Amino acid sequence: MLIKKLIGRIRALFIVSLIIAFSGCGGSSNNKSKESTEPPTTNRGVCDQNISGINWPALLEKRCELLSDYGLFTGLPNNPNESLGLYYELSNELFIDHARKYRYIYLPPNTTLNANQEGHLDFPIGSILVKVIALPTTSTSSAEERIAEVRLMVLRDNGWIFIPYVWDETLKDARLNPSGSLIPASFFANEKQLNFIYESPSQNRCEQCHQNRTEGTLTFVPIGPKVRLLNRSIEIESQTVNQLEHWQTQGIIDLPKDVTDLPATPSWRDETFSLQQRAKAYLDINCAYCHTDHGAAALSGLRLEYSRTLGYNHGVCNSSHGWRGGGYDIWPGRGDISSIPLRMELDEATDRMPPIGRIVADEEAILLIRQWIDSMPLRNCSSG
Repeated sequence: MLIKKLIGRIRALFIVSLIIAFSGCGGSSNNKSKESTEPPTTNRGVCDQNISGINWPALLEKRCELLSDYGLFTGLPNNPNESLGLYYELSNELFIDHARKYRYIYLPPNTTLNANQEGHLDFPIGSILVKVIALPTTSTSSAEERIAEVRLMVLRDNGWIFIPYVWDETLKDARLNPSGSLIPASFFANEKQLNFIYESPSQNRCEQCHQNRTEGTLTFVPIGPKVRLLNRSIEIESQTVNQLEHWQTQGIIDLPKDVTDLPATPSWRDETFSLQQRAKAYLDINCAYCHTDHGAAALSGLRLEYSRTLGYNHGVCNSSHGWRGGGYDIWPGRGDISSIPLRMELDEATDRMPPIGRIVADEEAILLIRQWIDSMPLRNCSSG
């Protein structure tokens, strides 16, 4: 009888091991579209087409092995003059380990962007957003840099998809790398020598930051190109113009009203604005993509969009839900113990905020957020 039981257990364990082996160990049960999990193509097909200019068929159908297969650039992607798309600037940038960013929009022929009354952009199918990330090589004050990665978002019929590339210096091109990569980095920032491993996020990690869940439906959305971040002054041929107004005169965008009536977020570095405006502007670009009603951190109850009124939902005496350190997101008058600047400072993966996209801390921003919180009238959050 005992021998029969042992044989039965061994047989059961063997079956379980077979199931695990053939299931791929680590497969996901979430419902993703076929496009979002499409592997690199071995039959290059449209990626190999000899097309002059942008390879629109490939962009709408495949994740090509090389960035150059799409024909988006005539040279290096960190040179805006060599882009076949529209180079654009934001009033505030997501902090990524002191990296420099070059952003481009590519619109299909005979299409335009549309902006609604609330300041949200409507992109036509086939739109491409490109972000090139370059790391300083000597110091943040030097022009010397090296391209680290190139991230593409393409709007196809079934929604936005991600195509992440890592730069190959020997090829002067970027290779498809949906699993991400680790890149050694070394340079001076704020008079300190930084030596760290820069992490190029995987496709799945990109989706975590860009997710939008509404009524149980998961979609992915761009983070940076919003009207409030695009509504700013830029230099065009030595002339200062409003970026959105310039686009409108070029037939690139259709605005619902004058730019002065559209939302705008100030630069957090611009000291002509109040401490609160600058702090909220920083949190808006670096935190609000998750800390919003439909973002990945919606359950935290913390909402950090620039338009939010300062209060409980904006972190004031809001307990730091789910964090082992406890405390309150914003303890008015106590920047030293408030969780938001503390977690901006910490570098352990389980503690830091944002959890994805940075290894080192943004010291200037931490100082700003602490000064802002210290300027608030002191309040005892623990007293209820």
